[in-house]
Amino acid sequence: MLFTQSISYPGTVDEVVAMYLTPAYLERRFGQFVVEGSQAVSVEGDRVSFAGTVRPELIPAAAARFVKSDLRISFTEEWTTNEARATSRTSVTVDGAPVSVEATSMLASAEGGSVRDVTGNVSVRVPLLGGRIEKEAVAHLGRVVEREQALAAQWLKEHR
Repeated sequence: MLFTQSISYPGTVDEVVAMYLTPAYLERRFGQFVVEGSQAVSVEGDRVSFAGTVRPELIPAAAARFVKSDLRISFTEEWTTNEARATSRTSVTVDGAPVSVEATSMLASAEGGSVRDVTGNVSVRVPLLGGRIEKEAVAHLGRVVEREQALAAQWLKEHR
């Protein structure tokens, strides 16, 4: 299911890209969703990866019955910066579940900081229920964006 979101940041394009390429920020961003000690973070140039085992209590009841073992989430994002803009390609997969997210974004300067416009696709390949789960996931994105904006604002404030 396709989605679009816009995220505002109180920092420049360079500051926001640097934040996203910082392992400590990724651990803060995703840490509460994974089992403690299961995460792995790596940065190679303008590419960042995060992986961890999803905390079992976070798996929706409707999906839990299809889960046979631990779910390991893998997040990869690659940034390209040119002048006052940056673009990214993001991929999220879940080992052990037929779920994936692919997205692209453009980060540009805006009054008071910068804005990231994200376009993506959530895919849940479960017969009969996949479409419903995709709709629920996309409906939940507003809360995800609010959390992301708050985390980023706090991080940028702390690291200026």
